Amino acid sequence: MDPAKYAAAHLDLRLSLLNRALRAAVERQRAEAAMLDRPDLIDRCITDRQAELLLARADRYAASAPAYPALVELTARDGYAGLAGPARLTGRELAAEDELRALAGAPLPLDALTDHFGLSELDRQVLIAVAATELDRSYERLYAFVCDEFDRRYPSVELLLVLTDGLDERHRQRIALGPFGPLRGHRLLIAHGAAPTDLRQELRLAPGVLDLLLGAPIDVAALDGDPGRVPAVPAYESAPGVPEPPPGGPVEGASAVVRQLSAALRCGTADAIGLWSARPGLAEATALRIIAATGGAPRRVVPDRSADGVREALVAAAGAPLWIPLDLDEPETPEALARALATTHSPVVVTTAAPWRPAAVLGRRRWIEVEAGPVERDPDMAVAVEKVALTAAAVADRPVSDDDRRRARAAMTAPRADRVARTIAPRRRPEDLILPPGIHEQVIEIAGFARAAPVLLDRWRDNRLFAGVQGVKTLFTGDPGTGKTLAAEVIAGLLGVHLVKVDLARVVSKWVGETSQRLEEVFAAVDGTGAVLFFDEADALFGKRGEVRHGTDRYANTEVSHLLQRLEEYTGLVVLATNLRENIDPAFTRRFHAVVNFPRPAEAERRRLWDAALPAAVRRPDVDLDALAALDLTGAGIVGAVRTAGLLADAGANGGANPSNGAGADTNDGAVGMELVLAGLSRQYRAEGRLFTPAVLQTE
Repeated sequence: MDPAKYAAAHLDLRLSLLNRALRAAVERQRAEAAMLDRPDLIDRCITDRQAELLLARADRYAASAPAYPALVELTARDGYAGLAGPARLTGRELAAEDELRALAGAPLPLDALTDHFGLSELDRQVLIAVAATELDRSYERLYAFVCDEFDRRYPSVELLLVLTDGLDERHRQRIALGPFGPLRGHRLLIAHGAAPTDLRQELRLAPGVLDLLLGAPIDVAALDGDPGRVPAVPAYESAPGVPEPPPGGPVEGASAVVRQLSAALRCGTADAIGLWSARPGLAEATALRIIAATGGAPRRVVPDRSADGVREALVAAAGAPLWIPLDLDEPETPEALARALATTHSPVVVTTAAPWRPAAVLGRRRWIEVEAGPVERDPDMAVAVEKVALTAAAVADRPVSDDDRRRARAAMTAPRADRVARTIAPRRRPEDLILPPGIHEQVIEIAGFARAAPVLLDRWRDNRLFAGVQGVKTLFTGDPGTGKTLAAEVIAGLLGVHLVKVDLARVVSKWVGETSQRLEEVFAAVDGTGAVLFFDEADALFGKRGEVRHGTDRYANTEVSHLLQRLEEYTGLVVLATNLRENIDPAFTRRFHAVVNFPRPAEAERRRLWDAALPAAVRRPDVDLDALAALDLTGAGIVGAVRTAGLLADAGANGGANPSNGAGADTNDGAVGMELVLAGLSRQYRAEGRLFTPAVLQTE
């Protein structure tokens, strides 16, 4: 028996329960109709006898409330005991249901719906009653007979109340079957047509529900059509095998804020929280964790932020905290939301990209405003990075390494593509950066500064002297090819983020205002990602502001001022590289937390560079590294010469006409000998505007 057969058997079992309840309802309807004087006039008028029966039914309905035991006894004495018996599974049917579960070896479809949506026994039987009309048309006529409406095709709320339980539960069931109950709230049941009252509203299954009940392989979560429901998230979730955050660490700090705000909502100290963050998604993630920490009903969001939409969402939330993501640029929406919140008191969490402080709400609600922290303090990001790292390690069948975590963080915080900047995934490591020991230490230290800055600023947030200080700004100076770009990539790799290199050729424009606009695109692309923002040849953008002699001078100075402001607002690490430090505007210089001067490599560093660029596996024994190290070249110059030599070697190995590949070489096998290195050096010298002769090896 395949899973679909088990599902069908379970459906048949539940239909037998529906048939028993339906038979009882039909018998009652027959008994009432037999007491009428003129049953042939039912569809035309209400006779005196029928009116009396309807009044008696209303009396029994009112007398069925559990708070009135004397009236319950009167109801029983009149011979009407409700449908509590027919609407429940017998012991034998319950045993058969358990046997089906054991045979299937997996959750039955109805059980899967129950677990995912938190359905009650009433909800389960309602689904079967509504599904029955799509399985057999005879149910349509039976439902019509019970309701005395012969044009009925789908069960109504009224009919479902009759078929599912006794009158003593009618009020509770009515809420469950209402628009905000689980079945209609999650859009498992949808309204069919318009009805004058909700009691007479006909209902039908949403697309896919019947297929699932019949055993089709459908994802249960995909059936949730509630536009206001958001997925449940824990206040903090540890991935398997991931240690808890260390005491005092950034994740624990963020969790503490979540706990404090959720406690304020629970105890009523606050009934409205304003969360804002310039980083997309951070305020929303924090809001979900705050609401999750309050417990209670499922989290809800407002899909329609008009005044009526907010009120409807508050009703649907049933007193649970409501999340309202607000776009401040939407026309009229902030005003409508402010009016709705000012006249209600249900707890809400409003998320925005910038502070939102409507006077009407502040005057009538207990409002708390919080700025969501940067990426380093986002528990969602910490958990997501660990899970991505765990997955990568599991695929490779090895323990999680620091490299896995760095790559996972870089993947999770990758900036979106931008037409004026290039995103680089760091591949170079600290050992690839060949510098004098002191300079190398300063570069690695910058990564530590960037990592510690958010914690420090949070700890010193009450220090007014640090107001407005964001991120870390660094200046790299030195000749071209001395390792400035490589150092920026190494720092990004240590931080586990991407390096965003600004393309100055696409940023700088001759048109007034366009440079500032393109710079804004750059910062918008990286805001909140934690990426290292790298400006090479920065003097082209960060040059000194001069005296205004022409109209264009004023706009040029304005662009520098705009860049200065955006530089201060960026919360990540910014690296500026220049060959001409003296051309940088002093207003930028005083804002740098670190200035590193990259000198031309000395002979010791050049020896290491030649050794790294020409590893033993590709160089011939005749290559004299000591002689090559004596030449005055930068790291980029050495790499350029070796690259040319390698191309010549590969071309020779593939039949090209190239110089001999070293003394005594009989074949061209792609290895690099001294003669090819000298050929590469000759071309590199010409590229730098210098003359290279073999005598240079002795003179330099």
